Amino acid sequence: MFLFGVLLILHGLLSIISPQILWFLTEGWTFKDAEPSDAVTIFGRIFRVFTLVVGIYPVSR
Repeated sequence: MFLFGVLLILHGLLSIISPQILWFLTEGWTFKDAEPSDAVTIFGRIFRVFTLVVGIYPVSR
């Protein structure tokens, strides 16, 4: 459970710092010369903050 929490924290931090990298790793590689929209970037950051909070819970136990 600890490792899962650490992975969620890393995932959350990466997407908060640079959501474009995470978008490219998950979806962007399937498109040629595409960039994420502003909405994808904003909602991605909001969702990843939630992921980060959820990831902190197993680590803090």
